[in-house]
Amino acid sequence: MNNQTKRKLSVTGVLLTAFMFVMALLPAPVLAEGNVPVTVDIKVTYKVNGNTGAAGGDRFTLTADDAVAPMPEGSAGGKRTITIPDEGSYSFGDIRFERPEVFWYTITREASDKKGVVKDTSIYRAKVIALNDGHGYVLVYKNGSDEKHELVYTDRVTPATGDNNMIIIYSGVAAVAAAALVLFAAAVRRNRKEEVQSETEKNIP
Repeated sequence: MNNQTKRKLSVTGVLLTAFMFVMALLPAPVLAEGNVPVTVDIKVTYKVNGNTGAAGGDRFTLTADDAVAPMPEGSAGGKRTITIPDEGSYSFGDIRFERPEVFWYTITREASDKKGVVKDTSIYRAKVIALNDGHGYVLVYKNGSDEKHELVYTDRVTPATGDNNMIIIYSGVAAVAAAALVLFAAAVRRNRKEEVQSETEKNIP
């Protein structure tokens, strides 16, 4: 073995030793063994623009992409469905992860047909990250988007036909009242003018 070959082997050995030394000093990756169980919950917020009494009552379903993904209590077949009766925030239930994992879930809505209510039928994707330090995170996206989003459904209640009729009636009454005030003011001015004219004629010799 010549001197040049010996020098190359020596340099390689030094670099390998340095690499192993640096790796030994680095902290263990987050997704490592030796874990603390993590519990997270996925919440749906429901809002209504308009008459809140005309909305609510629909079913919302959390579906796991992976058949082995942890699910809340009360789930069946990788699905958990809840009914949302009114405005507010509602949880599908606690999801417990025994080890560091990443799972995806899909949130959908069974929108019933209700007259005068424009339903929000968005589909959401939730990415749940469970770390080995006991912390868990839920990242929500609208289906087809890479931007993080709040898990919110917002319905809009349109005025009923009866409400529109009442608006027309009230507008008509207001218009009549305004016209009556104008006529009354004109009559008062005319009477006042006649009184002044009469007084003037009396004072003429």
